[in-house]
Amino acid sequence: MAPPSRRKKSAPTKKTRRAAPKRPAKKGKQQGFPFLAVSIAVILCAFIGYFMFAVEKPAPVVEVVQKQPIKKEESLPEKPQPKWQYEKSLPSKEVVVDIPEVEENTRPYLMQCGSFKREQDAETLKAQIAFKGGLSSTIRHTGSWYRVVLGPYERKRLAERDRHKLQRAKINGCQIWYWN
Repeated sequence: MAPPSRRKKSAPTKKTRRAAPKRPAKKGKQQGFPFLAVSIAVILCAFIGYFMFAVEKPAPVVEVVQKQPIKKEESLPEKPQPKWQYEKSLPSKEVVVDIPEVEENTRPYLMQCGSFKREQDAETLKAQIAFKGGLSSTIRHTGSWYRVVLGPYERKRLAERDRHKLQRAKINGCQIWYWN
């Protein structure tokens, strides 16, 4: 038995399209001088030249304007007399304005740090706030939820200060609200 032939497998070749073969020019027809194209070009140049020289530009009209001497008024007219009386009475008048007192914000700010279904989770967050943040919080039971609330605060700035203290202690998610 003859050993099998060891032929190298060649990489698949890319099939390319061949360009169409060029056809030789017909020998029977020779190209001559392009009389038609030259005659059209000469006619166009002649028309352009005719219109450039035939159409004249009108000469600009220059008008001579004589300067008239400016009359200076010798004096200003008299100041008009006031027709109304308020100009005399206004300086002696005193205006009284009633300014209502601004009511201070009586609604407190509260900061809610969590809302849980189970009371045990709320107690855990309350303990974290007390140990890490050093703040006292309360748990409010509303419906089936247990909310961990800090406050009331008189001003929002005070609530912000406590919220930043809790954020430094890695207790996030507290929100400050107006509470009715």
